[in-house]
Amino acid sequence: MKDVLAFLSPTHGDALSPGAQYALALARAQGAVLSVLVADIDAPHAGSPSEPNAESNEGTDTRRSTPRFQQLNTTRELILGAAKLAGIPCEILRSEDRIASLRERIIESLLVRDVLVIDVYGPVQSRRRDLIDGALFGTGRPVVLVPPGTQAFGNGNVVIAWDASRSAVRAVHDALPLLRGAHHVTIVSVIDDKAFPVPQLGDALCRYLARWNIEAEFSSVERGDSSVGATLLSFAHKTNADLLVMGGFAHGIEQALMLGSATCDIFQAYPEIPVFMSH
Repeated sequence: MKDVLAFLSPTHGDALSPGAQYALALARAQGAVLSVLVADIDAPHAGSPSEPNAESNEGTDTRRSTPRFQQLNTTRELILGAAKLAGIPCEILRSEDRIASLRERIIESLLVRDVLVIDVYGPVQSRRRDLIDGALFGTGRPVVLVPPGTQAFGNGNVVIAWDASRSAVRAVHDALPLLRGAHHVTIVSVIDDKAFPVPQLGDALCRYLARWNIEAEFSSVERGDSSVGATLLSFAHKTNADLLVMGGFAHGIEQALMLGSATCDIFQAYPEIPVFMSH
């Protein structure tokens, strides 16, 4: 990875979000440039974990002296300062564009970068979901969803959700730079959800990763009455994983986006670890 893109909402006080800290550590570990888009998009949600509030996008002179606009500038200064301290080249991208929407700006920016890192706060709400959908299904690049409480990126334990689908294959290949530095890699298949050769394909993937000097082991689980996404997150929790790698799947992108079951499960969940998703 040579260029990590981070999307950040305005910070509270002088503390960077888990997503910002994760993006910084990821860029440093990969020797990459950090590109940052900062914008105010989120509306408050009753009953959800604390998340940056929102009013509307920046842009007019009358808002430049508002607390929210000042928070945007504070966030930019904080990320630039943290990047400088860590020795990471950092570029702040313009988020205000009267022609292009923020979704279009993220797609345009991600087309020429390696990965998007974005904070999530429990079930993904509509505005943030729109940006993630655009990035995931409109660029061919992976997205890392970073929940509250996430520790900074580190080369720890990685779980790969494997169902032999195109998107799962894409996720494995996109995640190779991270897998090569991981301490331990586990491939897991939910065997009572789809019919495909197990353990043959799981073992074959282990052999393939070994050619990249990645030592991996294969496990299978049954979801029973749980959803696929919940089963994967539960397995990741039980194995003390620091990252879940999986494919993102959708139907009818040109019309109304209908997500595959596991993708929808993750978008509606309260993950405890980052999720690396590719399509």
